[in-house]
Amino acid sequence: MLALLTTLLMACDQVADIVFVPEFDVTYSFEAGLEGWFGNGVDLADPSVTWSVGASSELASSGASAARLYVDNTNGMAKVWIERAEAVEPSVAYDVDISFDFGTADFGEVNLWRILAGAHSASPGTAAALTVQDATGNGSSSDVGVQWLQKSYRMRAVSDPGGRIHIVIGVWGTWETSRTYYVDNVRLLFTRAS
Repeated sequence: MLALLTTLLMACDQVADIVFVPEFDVTYSFEAGLEGWFGNGVDLADPSVTWSVGASSELASSGASAARLYVDNTNGMAKVWIERAEAVEPSVAYDVDISFDFGTADFGEVNLWRILAGAHSASPGTAAALTVQDATGNGSSSDVGVQWLQKSYRMRAVSDPGGRIHIVIGVWGTWETSRTYYVDNVRLLFTRAS
């Protein structure tokens, strides 16, 4: 009897951790255009802001292309991003992991912009709906040109009744100047929230 009890106690001590496996795991490299992503933005008037989003072969962290975001931030508050609606289960909460390579020439610690990266139940229509992350600086104290940084963020989002979560990756202009940024090797992991 004592041997059986000892065996049961040892088995209880060896219970494995529960591991949640992502339900959806998708990647985008922009080698074939924007691959279903599209450009979007808010606060682009008064005065009018010139901006563009598209696939570009100018720079890439790997392969030959990346998404390119250009903003001439004449009003000092433009927000521009790439966006994609991912199909998941309707009306379900997900933990969403967004990782990507971010190409930026911003250096130093003054006049840096902000990175936008978020998962939303609907396409963001205002600045307040956006998820603001860290600064756009590449870590250098001097102008060394575009450097690639690996970015990774986790957030929770509930899919809409049609089964969509809108993913946003972009920049928030905080200073009146023109800048160009690059996004490559996007990976999205969707895990049902526990």
